[in-house]
Amino acid sequence: MAGEKNATSALLYMHNGVNYADLVGQIEITSNLLGAPIDTSTKDNNDFVELMNGELAGKGITIAGSIVYSSAASFRLMRDAAIAGGEKLFHLDFNGDLETDIIFFNGIPTALSDALPMGDKITTSISILSTGAVIN
Repeated sequence: MAGEKNATSALLYMHNGVNYADLVGQIEITSNLLGAPIDTSTKDNNDFVELMNGELAGKGITIAGSIVYSSAASFRLMRDAAIAGGEKLFHLDFNGDLETDIIFFNGIPTALSDALPMGDKITTSISILSTGAVIN
């Protein structure tokens, strides 16, 4: 198939408090958009399920995957964010062009697990849970 989206160019950026965004690195991810319809069923509708139109509970995004860092500074930046447990501004660029298919969200990095193989690249498995609005 020609023209399909290639995940090789997906990049994750994180605001460091000073600069707009620091390149954390290339990332292999599973991105889950969260949200559940709100059930408003009553006996008045003969027990059929009724859901609110246009309303979801628990909206957000969860990103889980492995990061290949762009630098030692990026490695330290993500580790510090995960250890602090605070909210950071993230920017996920699916095309690597900073123009299309971008998601901005505040998130908290959790479940950090580093792999530091002898003589090979450092990777980190991580989950990032969004908090607040997710902007496409």
